[in-house]
Amino acid sequence: MLLPPKGNNVAWVSFHAADDQPSTDAATAGFTLAPDIGYTELLKGNGHQVTRIVTSGTPDASLLNKFDLIIISRSVPSGDYQNANATRWNAIETPMIVMGGYVLRNSRMGYTTGGTIPDTDRTISLLVNDPQHPVFAGIDLTETNATLNPFAGIVSFGELVQRGISVNTDPVAGGGAILATVATEGDPAFGGMVIGEWQAGATMGNGTADVLGGPRLVFLSGSREQGITSQAAGIYDLSFDGARMLLNAVEYMAVPKTVLASPVIENGNLTITWSGEGELETATDLNGPWEGTGNTSGTFTEEAGDGSKFYRVNRAP
Repeated sequence: MLLPPKGNNVAWVSFHAADDQPSTDAATAGFTLAPDIGYTELLKGNGHQVTRIVTSGTPDASLLNKFDLIIISRSVPSGDYQNANATRWNAIETPMIVMGGYVLRNSRMGYTTGGTIPDTDRTISLLVNDPQHPVFAGIDLTETNATLNPFAGIVSFGELVQRGISVNTDPVAGGGAILATVATEGDPAFGGMVIGEWQAGATMGNGTADVLGGPRLVFLSGSREQGITSQAAGIYDLSFDGARMLLNAVEYMAVPKTVLASPVIENGNLTITWSGEGELETATDLNGPWEGTGNTSGTFTEEAGDGSKFYRVNRAP
């Protein structure tokens, strides 16, 4: 018997070290919380475990590959994802969602063939190319497969109106599948990709022709800064349906590193056996304090109880 899985273990990559710890420049601009906190609050409020990782051009792959999912916030500097830095990020094996268009350009991680990137300037809806894709589960569409309700809008910080989502409008590279584009006519980013998917092993369109170490989903969201520091980019801008799509995307992309196992009683001992990706660190009796340590696969044995206990094998980052 298996127990239902809990929320996914998500790494949120951003300028900001904690929800209540904006970067120095953002704090100087008047932020007392991370500008992109709306996203981490959404994830936490829906049962996911979120760990903030400060953006870097030299990511710790051994750490990041322990998570179920990595999300690169809009609130990052594109230079951290350029040249050798891009190669390091593209090689990471953990599934990844990328939320900022600037890091996607051919001069950065190479998801697109160029660098054209207008900002949306109004509330937008999306045109969905694959209505059956799990990202769009529960989303109402029109007869032409446009979202019936808005995806995202324009936000402000105090009296400073921010720019909208920076959308890549050049063709995609690496065999990416465009899942949804801006459907709002008259918007500068009309027709540009907002949601797209790439498979592990894809060769990207940057100068180093990086090969993706794991599956990737582009999900563009978060404001572009205006009148304030660039470290204030990425303010939450999703509508209700946009938030639903993001949560769907997380469930679709995450590969849980938690394995649930029921015990087997043999010769008076209770034994659990597990296997999974990455290093499994603890196995905890859900009805008591027992725990142990181990690697990618193995067995724990203890004196059998009444046979009614179940165990969760966790590999925490």
